[in-house]
Amino acid sequence: MNNKYSDELWLGTLSNGEIRWVAVGMTNTVEEAANRHHTTPVATAALGRLMGASLLLASSMKAEEAITLRLLGDGPLGGVVAVGNAQGEVRGYVHEPQVELPLNPQGKLDVSGAVGAGEFVVSRSLSNGESYTGMVPMVSGEIADDLVHYLLNSEQVRSAALLGVMVGKDAHVAGAAGMLFQLLPDASEESIQALETQLARIQGISQIAADSSTMEELVAQLIGDMDYRVLEKRPVQYKCTCSKERVSETLISIGKEGFEDLIKDQQAELVCHFCNERYHFNEEELRELYEQSK
Repeated sequence: MNNKYSDELWLGTLSNGEIRWVAVGMTNTVEEAANRHHTTPVATAALGRLMGASLLLASSMKAEEAITLRLLGDGPLGGVVAVGNAQGEVRGYVHEPQVELPLNPQGKLDVSGAVGAGEFVVSRSLSNGESYTGMVPMVSGEIADDLVHYLLNSEQVRSAALLGVMVGKDAHVAGAAGMLFQLLPDASEESIQALETQLARIQGISQIAADSSTMEELVAQLIGDMDYRVLEKRPVQYKCTCSKERVSETLISIGKEGFEDLIKDQQAELVCHFCNERYHFNEEELRELYEQSK
């Protein structure tokens, strides 16, 4: 576990309220995801970035609402999924966590090559029980670019996003962070120009995340000398919603026919996609669930 500082998500404004920003420091959270899924460095980077994107998008939602992001690419990762909510809880997984790729021409993890070309899918689960899904073609597979492309095309919001995960030579996550800037309708050209100038100064958010010893330092490095306000701070953690009860419900839903083979084996083990938690059912438990199935 990285003990530099606790993972947090901060919300605020820039330039007298003309720009909304959200920053997330998530080194510990991405490290936990990597440990749970035994991901290679490039898979860790892809999963960590998408988890960050889900938290940035979910930050403006209600507490009980969630956002699910899917990268449906044709690359060797075979797809990446992340679910985040406004309370700072996030989980995710990679279809092929053991993918290894050479570094890209810039000497960095080849997330784009691992993801490939395909669709960037955003599903919102609302408090009233409704859900909405939007989809845009991926523009780069680097995830931050794809997030900005989605916001512009699906929600007509002009944005800039930074997402980065640095994996050390020992395979531990050295730094992970994300930042989203959203232009509000009354944003002036002067404010937009100031933001573009600051973004051009940032060499790499993953390096800043690795070098920062506090969340304050991370935010200050990313925003630079622009005038900013912090409006809210929230804790961030890797948290799955699975339980033996939920897994039992899944088993019940397969019906009596599906249960027969399980009972013959006298046991069953189900593994959660999102957290790799294993749930074991003995013969007696299986027979009880069998009676509840249709």
